[in-house]
Amino acid sequence: MIVTDLDHTLLRGDKTVSTYTFDVLRCVRERGVLLAFATARDFRFVTEYVSSLTGITPDVLIADNGALARYNGRDLYKKMIPSATVNALMPHFERVRCISTENAYFLTRQHAYGHWSGGKKATVITDFAKVIEDDAFYLDGSLDAPSLRRLTEYHPDIRAVTYSGIALVTVVHCEATKLNALTAVANALNIDMDCIAAFGDDYSDVEMLRFVNTALPLQTR
Repeated sequence: MIVTDLDHTLLRGDKTVSTYTFDVLRCVRERGVLLAFATARDFRFVTEYVSSLTGITPDVLIADNGALARYNGRDLYKKMIPSATVNALMPHFERVRCISTENAYFLTRQHAYGHWSGGKKATVITDFAKVIEDDAFYLDGSLDAPSLRRLTEYHPDIRAVTYSGIALVTVVHCEATKLNALTAVANALNIDMDCIAAFGDDYSDVEMLRFVNTALPLQTR
């Protein structure tokens, strides 16, 4: 299996892939190698947005910073933040940008303009004044370092994801990592971790990149 991050890895600046990349992935899949996307993006918009632009639908989807892994529409890994924790966390953010749940993607009006989820049926524009009743895959927004440390100390069941070059903090379940999700997928599909190549560019990819091989041996037909 080949697993790749999306933004700044597989995707170009306009969120498309090059013809060369598309042809390589087609050849790899013809040889029986599965393709997995591992992304911070909300699970529903990988196919609704990314796949519609690139023409590529992955065999395996690891989304929401590792909170969810799916194969052929079947959940192989899921780690969600309880709704009570979500609502307790929100007031500590300087500004909440979005929250991803199973049934909806909650987004502030301020961030809706030009957002890749704009106009999608699952997107709910909100000011987050109401209680979020469902468990969440993640919530993100603006949060200063002292507040972040306090939250993670007080809530040991969560972890924070930060990004290079972006002033954004994403909070997920403490066991929601791309590596954990990938390991669950490999076990479920009986794929040896030595037969997985991974590609990524940010902090959330480091653990996964260190654990798997950087090259995948392929048999030439």
